[in-house]
Amino acid sequence: MSENDDLSELLGKPGESVPVVDVADLKAMWNYGQILKAEHPEGGVAVGMSVWKQVLPPGVDIRAVGYRLGMLNMFEMMLRAAWTIGEPSDNAFKVAARMELKWAEVGVVHNGFLFNLEGFLAEVQYEAARPDK
Repeated sequence: MSENDDLSELLGKPGESVPVVDVADLKAMWNYGQILKAEHPEGGVAVGMSVWKQVLPPGVDIRAVGYRLGMLNMFEMMLRAAWTIGEPSDNAFKVAARMELKWAEVGVVHNGFLFNLEGFLAEVQYEAARPDK
């Protein structure tokens, strides 16, 4: 099995929609990542599926949660150069959990974001302005 085949098992089929996930699961994975960053500021830490199965509730699509969080983290990393953010807002987590997103093909270089950045920002603004909050 090639390295790309191994990576493909961790992702869905390229071009197919990434399943919508629960906001609480997205936040749980993010929070655990923050703990790991604090414990290992030099980086170089990998987390296996068995750990995520302990962090997240049974039956959660760990691949989808991780992929969606990866997109949110990529966005945060791009903004970090402009200002220190701290952590994503609840609205950003809500939108990241449900936004239109496709699985990327392993080994293919992409220019720009793998999601509609303007749409993401517009939905976050909408969430922030919702009167039923």
